[in-house]
Amino acid sequence: MRYYPETESDFEEFEKLNAEQWMLDCLKMNPDYLGWGVHEDYMCSDNGNWDSRVIVDSWGEFDFGLDNLNEMVNFYFSLERNNVQCECCEGSGYNKETKVIADDWYDFSNTGRRWDSKITQHEVDALVSAGRLMDFTHTFEPGKGWAKKSPEVTPTAEQVNTWNSGVGLGHDGINKSICVRARAEREGVFGFCDNCDGGGYVFTEKSARLAVTFWILHPRKGCSRGVMVKNIEQEELNKVKQYILEAKERNNSRFSGVCV
Repeated sequence: MRYYPETESDFEEFEKLNAEQWMLDCLKMNPDYLGWGVHEDYMCSDNGNWDSRVIVDSWGEFDFGLDNLNEMVNFYFSLERNNVQCECCEGSGYNKETKVIADDWYDFSNTGRRWDSKITQHEVDALVSAGRLMDFTHTFEPGKGWAKKSPEVTPTAEQVNTWNSGVGLGHDGINKSICVRARAEREGVFGFCDNCDGGGYVFTEKSARLAVTFWILHPRKGCSRGVMVKNIEQEELNKVKQYILEAKERNNSRFSGVCV
């Protein structure tokens, strides 16, 4: 968990993590955008070069001092709790019947039941109700954004299936989950896995831990890397904050000569 919870489902996730309140409070310090880290995109590189990610277990092992070789330009705290894929549902989070419907969406097992381009009007209506298929239901106006068509338009299943089979991205993972649920509910079989309660994973740690991830640049090498400290103890938190504040002052000083 990287963002401070706001919705009911967010707080449910927090409860599952079994984290302490002081850990949760640290998420309030995070920047707005957290879509990066040692497990995402190019930051997951682990080839031993200057741009390779670094993951250490404790703050005592963290040795990236701030100087002309290392500059920290972004960070975030996160609540982590190790887990493994649920064997009962193979990580899908669904019960047996719903999982079959979900697996058949792309039909990687070649059963002949693929249906991502064979959805029904019932599933189309579910997508529209969820605010999807905006290419059909809305008009995009430069400088204004999306505006709902008037009179309101609901695409047909044939139109949506043709669109998905054509050139372009088509359905994404969100559309798939909406359609799977709509079809499973219509067939009266929808449900989540009893073993993992729909999470798709089973925890292997008793409780959560607080981690911190830094984006550190090496100006002389012209590269950057993600550095994660997996476990921050409560008594170490002030040291972590001091490190972040030092980076903040260095960045402020670097741009201090710029004025309007």
